[in-house]
Amino acid sequence: MKLVDMDRVALRNLGVSEFIIRHLEKHDLGSPLGFRCQPPLYWESSPIAKRGFIPLWECGTMLWYFNPQTKTFENCSLEDIDDVWHKYVSFQSVLAELVLELYEDETEIGELRGLAESAGFRHVDRLLAEAEKNRDSYREWRDGFPATCR
Repeated sequence: MKLVDMDRVALRNLGVSEFIIRHLEKHDLGSPLGFRCQPPLYWESSPIAKRGFIPLWECGTMLWYFNPQTKTFENCSLEDIDDVWHKYVSFQSVLAELVLELYEDETEIGELRGLAESAGFRHVDRLLAEAEKNRDSYREWRDGFPATCR
């Protein structure tokens, strides 16, 4: 996929790091971000493309995008675009979701830390400490953590 200049500018304006932009442009499925952060391709054949959203990336049939009307970052399935799974005011929250997914994929901690820092995620130390501390109530903690990242 080749991002057009307008896409790059829009992504940068939303706080997307050069690391993620380069990943989306080159997209190596074998990289640690390969499955979790895929170039947004399929959204264009979905009715969601008519809504004026700025796509960030896809993960299978899931799409992360910015909704300019609500000024929020949102996530939905392209199979049911009206069922918004996540809605955040900060791109840091989106990155928290991505890093948590990589953590749950059992990405080695040193690699996870490097990916998080390269992506511009500022809360990786807190995420790792709290995930360890909240093992017994992980799901509940995990569901609330991203919204705390600003």
